[in-house]
This record gives sequence, C-alpha cells and structure tokens, in this order.
Amino acid sequence: MTRVIITTWVMASRSVMSSDNLIKVKVFLLLAMLSGIAQAEPLVFTNAFVYTVDSERSVAEAIAIDENGVIAGIGSNEDILARFGAGIDLEGAMILPGFHDVHVHAIEAGITSRFCVMPQFASARSYLRELRICEREQQDWPWVIAAGVNMAALLEEVKDPRALADQVINDKPLLVLDDLGHGAWANSTALSKAGFSDDAGTPRGSILIRDQAGQLNGVVLEGAAQILIDAAQSPDYWFPIARDSLNYALEQFAANGITSISDAGGYWSRDHDRVWYEAERVGDLSVRASNALYVYPHMDVDQQVRALTERYSNEESGLVRFNQVKLYVDGILSQTTGLVSKPYISDIGLPIAGSKGFSYFPQDTLAEYAHRLTQNGFQLHIHITGDAGVKLALDVIEAAHRESGPHRITHLYLVDNKDIPRFVDLGVIADFQVPPSAVDGEYMSYMRGLIGARVNELLPVRTMLDAGVEITLSSDRDADELSPLIKLQTVTTRARQRVELEDALEMMTINAASMLKQDHLVGSLEVGKLADLVILSEDLFEVPADELGEVEVIGTMLEGELVYDPSGLLEY
Repeated sequence: MTRVIITTWVMASRSVMSSDNLIKVKVFLLLAMLSGIAQAEPLVFTNAFVYTVDSERSVAEAIAIDENGVIAGIGSNEDILARFGAGIDLEGAMILPGFHDVHVHAIEAGITSRFCVMPQFASARSYLRELRICEREQQDWPWVIAAGVNMAALLEEVKDPRALADQVINDKPLLVLDDLGHGAWANSTALSKAGFSDDAGTPRGSILIRDQAGQLNGVVLEGAAQILIDAAQSPDYWFPIARDSLNYALEQFAANGITSISDAGGYWSRDHDRVWYEAERVGDLSVRASNALYVYPHMDVDQQVRALTERYSNEESGLVRFNQVKLYVDGILSQTTGLVSKPYISDIGLPIAGSKGFSYFPQDTLAEYAHRLTQNGFQLHIHITGDAGVKLALDVIEAAHRESGPHRITHLYLVDNKDIPRFVDLGVIADFQVPPSAVDGEYMSYMRGLIGARVNELLPVRTMLDAGVEITLSSDRDADELSPLIKLQTVTTRARQRVELEDALEMMTINAASMLKQDHLVGSLEVGKLADLVILSEDLFEVPADELGEVEVIGTMLEGELVYDPSGLLEY
C-alpha cells in the first residue's frame, strides 16, 4: 500500500536524538526501502519510553514492528533485541499510539485559507475598502468570497449590509463568511443564487435576518450559511482546490502525530466524499478516516436519507469510511443560538426569536432522521452546545438504533447534571474541544455576560469523567488549535475540570479508537495491532503540565511506515 512520505526540515530545539543516531536510522530505513519490500526485517526501536495505553497502562522500553506494519513485540530492551535483532536507539524518546482527532474539518480549513481575509471588527468604510480589494484579487473567480467578519459587529455598525455589499459588487455574487462558522453576509446576487428572496419563506434550520419592512438585509445564520456556500462552491470548479486542501490537512495531521481522524464536514453536495476517495485511490492518505456526511436541514427527508445511504461505506480494508452522519441540533452559545434551558441574560443584537436559542430541526424530524439513518448503519455525530440541546439529543439517541453506535455528542459546552447518567446508560460518548481560547479569561468574561454564573459549568470534562462517561478530546480544526499536545496542556492545567494526563491520553487514543470502531486495530500499542504510532521528543510524564504544548513530534507512523519525519530521516 502506497503512503505519502512527508519530509519537513525542522530545527528541533528539544530533540533527544544525537546526529549519529539520526544517520543510523536514516541508513536503516533507506536500506529497508531499497530491499524491494517495505521492511524485510522487523523494525525495532529501543531505549524509548513506550506508553502503550493498554488496559493496564503498561510501559516498556522497546517495540518491534514486522514487515506488514503489525506490532510484533513490546518489552524490555534485552527481550526485544534478543528476539528481533538490532534496533534503533531512540535515547529516551516517547512512543505513544497515534493520536486520534475525531472532530476536524479537514477540507474546509484549506479552502477557507484561499478566501480574502476580512477584519473581524471594522467600520463601514473599512468593510467597503476590504471588499474592493477582494474583488480585484478574485476578478477571475465565479464568486467573490471572503471570511472573518463578526456578524453581530457588522449589524451594529452597518444598517443595511446587503446594500453595502451591492455598492461594491452587483454584477456577480459576493459571499463573506463569519468568524464563527455559523453565519454569512451576501449581496443580492448571491442571495438570489442560493434561492433566498424577500418574498420566499425561511428554509428549515436557517435564520434570515430581515429589516422592519421584511426585506432581507444580507446576513444569514446557521443552515442558511451552508446553503450559500453550496451555491458558491460548485464541485466542477472547486474539486481540485478541495483536493489540494485535503493534502494540506494531511501534512498537518502527520506533523502533529495524528494517525486517525473523523472529518466532521461531510458536505457531500460539494463532492467532499469524492475528494477523500480520490486521495485514497492515488495513495496520498497518511491517516485513517472515519468520516461523517452532513444532514442538510432544508432538504426533503426521504430524498436525503436515500442520498446519504447511497454514500454509506464501512469497509475496514481501506483507509476511508463514511459511516457517520453529522446532525446539527443547535447553534453556538457565543451567538445565542445554542439551545439552553435558562434564558440568555443578555443578547448580542441579533434578531433571533426567543431567548433560549435556536433549533435546526423540529424534534420529530430529528428523531426520524436518527431512527432511519441508524437503521441503515450510520453512527450519529450530533452537534450540541447548550444543555437543552443535550437533553433533546439524548432523547433522540434513546429512540434510535443503538447497535450502529456508539453514538456521540460533540462540543457539550453546557450539560445539565441530571442528564449525565444518561450518557452512561445509553453508551453515548462525550466529545469535547478544550482549546486555550475556550478557557481563557477574555472568553469566560464574554460568556459570563450571556449566561451568567453558568460560565463556571462550561465544558464539564472532569465531572463527566468521574460519572463514568466515555470521553474523547478533539480539535474542531480549523476553529481551534490542531495540536494534541496543546490540548493535553489545556485539559491538565484548567483551574476547574482538570483531568490527569493518563486520562487525557486515553481520550485521544483508545477511547477515540473505540468510538471509531477500530480499537481492535489501533488506539493502543499491543502485539497484533497495527503500528500507528507517534514518537515524541520527551516523556510527557516528565514535562511540567504547562509545557506539554512545547514537546515536539519527531516521527509519525501509519501501519509501520513513517509519514512524518521532521529530522530528515528519509530524503527520498
């Protein structure tokens, strides 16, 4: 099986390897390559701190990997050398199972990087200036597309955003995505291309903001933003860009020691599933991917269930599977669209009906999707930020088919304590993202203004862990930092809800592998499992918790093959 080999020249400030050993490793692996088979001899690493993340949390000194990329032995230096022959001295480096990131937006992040970058907060004059620059830069594009504007700030500054956009560009569609991934700003042409008009109704799962006369003002939220993006990103034009974007993401995954992911985007109407399969076909993949397909709230249920079921795949022999569906239940707390049980204590100026957030689906429609899709084998991947949304999702999962699970709820900023035991009873996995930005003082202060003292209950990782809930940690790239080591630092240093390093490592390895139904293959380092692993410059247990994010990845292996080599071990 062909794998892409990514070689990045990095000056390792804290590398534990000597230059002599780097040369030895380089020669060893180069000879293996030239021998005509992947590894004619077992690949042996010695003098390492091998943390297996098995059920006993075992540690070892050495590991041997056979020519098929399977772990053949784990044990002491003496034992492994006696059984398998000469090895590569890692001089105290740490070997872990490869990290799993079970909630990423692999393709979207690279695509978004192609757009014009707009200021998050600006004056009307500044918006005009930036849009004119963007128009010149993208004069050959079918749409003008930018990103980065805060929609609440835009509405506070500009009385009629649609008219402002039309003032700059009125002969082709203009789309500006927001800074939170849940909103967009468009000119009249773009709104028309997406099927939005002053006279038409609001699609299910969408918020179309209107002026006092009922006219669209150009700002849309939640599902409507995806409808606009679908209109803007026709597969014929964007497919090669999406392929490049995925390759960029793969480089980042490998550089961060990530060997398995779950793409939470899954925009099948944009052919994102075909992008993944094409990457697998040509041998570009350096991760295992168990991906989700997005459930569009505005579509006909029967039509969409058929379309999703046609795309279902769960073949273990390949690297790519589409065996999950992504269901949005609510929006986000910071935009007051997260579904909460107690009213927001203030608003941010968005004309959203009600004071307890927003729901993408009526409960009966959500339940129908969950029932029918789980009946067809799909795992549920449900987006929730508010506690009322959590309760709704658990109700839906309870009525769905559990045998296609485990199902999971992701984000979980607020959870009612009364609902926590239901996670255990239903076998539902809690998937958290805990980046530095979600626990810093500025964010907490902002959220306190929206939900009051409940800010102290945000992201209850420790509470749910103590209750016996199975937990995973993910990144939500590109909304937050990708690095698993930064996540480890954050969750082990929180003032509230702190977790131990051993627990956090399990959340990003064996727990995640279990959720992706591949823990019999990967997720821990055990004889007979595949050698998906990461080599770190230092033993994490010897590093101060507030410095974990500084530890370096010095190697990433997928099925026994190096896919990341920051020290230049492989130069071909």
